[in-house]
Amino acid sequence: MNMKKFLIVILTFIVSCTNDTLDSKKKRVDELKNSLVEIYSEIDMLEEEISLIDSTFGEKNYELVTTIEPSSKEFIHEINLRGNVVSMMNIMIVSEVIGKYKRIFVKDGQFVKKGDVLATINSDVIDINLKEIETNLILLKTIYDRQSNLWDNKIGSEIDYLRAKSNYESIKSRFEATKRQIAKFKITAPFSGIIESTSARVGEMSSPGVPAFSIYNENDSYIEIDVSENYGNSFTVGDNAKLILENDSVIVTSILSVGQVINPINRTFKIGVEIPFDLKESLKPNQIINLKLIDYRNENSISIPSNIIYSDERGNYIFIIDEFDGENVARKIPILIGKSSNYMTEVLSGLLGEEQVIDKGSSNVVDGSYVKMR
Repeated sequence: MNMKKFLIVILTFIVSCTNDTLDSKKKRVDELKNSLVEIYSEIDMLEEEISLIDSTFGEKNYELVTTIEPSSKEFIHEINLRGNVVSMMNIMIVSEVIGKYKRIFVKDGQFVKKGDVLATINSDVIDINLKEIETNLILLKTIYDRQSNLWDNKIGSEIDYLRAKSNYESIKSRFEATKRQIAKFKITAPFSGIIESTSARVGEMSSPGVPAFSIYNENDSYIEIDVSENYGNSFTVGDNAKLILENDSVIVTSILSVGQVINPINRTFKIGVEIPFDLKESLKPNQIINLKLIDYRNENSISIPSNIIYSDERGNYIFIIDEFDGENVARKIPILIGKSSNYMTEVLSGLLGEEQVIDKGSSNVVDGSYVKMR
């Protein structure tokens, strides 16, 4: 057999096999169709028999639901933070001299004005010295005045005049220096403010550099917050901030400053928040304050209640009202969500804002459930 005849035989065999396969498939389809007819016929017969016994059989079950129509509106996301009350004028007051505290004039929490005496230190020795210098000052002033008068009248010698002048100016300088030294035995307030704490005690020794009092000015106080570097570009000066007080009341204020340096230890930066004037007296230094800051805002966003959003292995979904065969049914649709805040969640995609989203009753339906409005 030559090659040409061989190929003809092979092709004839393939066509024959193909025809056999096609014919068998057609035959199988006919068999299945006949089976379906028989199955549907049996189903109809059984349903008819059951309905004669149970009149409720075959009725549709409806779930009662309510719906919402989401629309585009502003969505705000807030983060909860804690801050401390600090003051730009909060310092430790120390003594400049050594001696025993003689009197303490203030108590913790007391308001003082700039220059008020807070405490005195025993200065008996230097007081005696000042009186001696003052006595000499009076004497040398008298001598100087007499020599000056003689010199003016061309009577006294220049040497006597200059000696008297030098002695007087020298003792005068000593007198002024001693008075300045005595002034250091009085500890005074460097500015008006509140005495935060008192370390000085009557009878104890003062020591230069050792704190005697701490004072702060409440008018210069603010709230300082450590914020994670993840929010580095979320805030600007002037943004709103909410103070949450102990009675859960909310006071709206604003951001004073936004730090530009990240702390390498805790990876945070600092934000300063203004304290409203009427709260400055009630908030104390180092007091912890709860706050809310807006880290995200979308002025044209679709948001829905968070509790009607469900999830499975494919992602998040909700139920909307759809129509099927003249009836309202629940239809499961996938959505892509964003941030959540105040029990609401932003929907980034999947909703146009025109759908009827099932709200109450959403947990009782599945895809295709018949529903009725409450």
